[in-house]
Amino acid sequence: MRSRRTAAVVLTAMIFWAGLIPAEGAFEDLPENLDWRLNGRYLGRIPADCWTAWTAPIRWDGNDFLTLAAAAGATGLFLAFDRDLFDWIQDGKTEASMDASPVISKIGNGGYLTAFLAVLYGGGEIFDSRSVRKTALVGFESFLAASAMVTAIKIVVGRARPYAGEGPASYHPFSFKGRYASFVSGDAAGAFAVAATIAANSESFWIDALAYTAAGLAAVYRVHDRKHWPSDAVAGSLVGYFTARALNALNRGGNSLRVSLDAGRDRRSVTLSFFF
Repeated sequence: MRSRRTAAVVLTAMIFWAGLIPAEGAFEDLPENLDWRLNGRYLGRIPADCWTAWTAPIRWDGNDFLTLAAAAGATGLFLAFDRDLFDWIQDGKTEASMDASPVISKIGNGGYLTAFLAVLYGGGEIFDSRSVRKTALVGFESFLAASAMVTAIKIVVGRARPYAGEGPASYHPFSFKGRYASFVSGDAAGAFAVAATIAANSESFWIDALAYTAAGLAAVYRVHDRKHWPSDAVAGSLVGYFTARALNALNRGGNSLRVSLDAGRDRRSVTLSFFF
């Protein structure tokens, strides 16, 4: 029975991820928002952008299906060892990790992510940076699209959270109760949607590393704080990543955020420069 439920969860995840991976050249003919400002044109395109990304499978090729299979396989592997991995993380808790929880747990919170993107957009307006504005606006689209996908999956699957005390193989489809909304992690999805958008618009290894490290911590701490099973965090991370990948493919082009570090043996200073 447990193996059948696990297979059903993986199949459900594959179906919902099916709308998230863009086929090569799928969005080449769509018009681009050239100035990337928060206006009626941007707001009006959000539903169309998300729908185009979600219906990408009709334009898939073999490589896209291989990517989906790899993502589903990774989730299935974590599903098989959810209890062991969850217990290992709980046993590894320390006073320092618990003290860090109130801060790290905010990384994937929808309110804090929205506030971060708003500040990022404001910075783009202040410095008249098209690339920063674009990162903020596409990041917000990715967050919204990932959140909608996560909500649908949660309702359909109805997996019990760890604190429900029913184990990782307990499912209550369409229960609409918070304790049965474990699969997938919304915080992990939101964090990775924003991180992948930042990485897609950046040419700096350090910016990419910082973004993905923060998102990874947000995902791990959902397990650390007993809110999700490990596979929930992995699946949520993949949903967020592929959502951002699809929407950034749809809105590709333009400048990138870069960082340069200049130093030399004959210099007495180090210069850190940002280019937008």
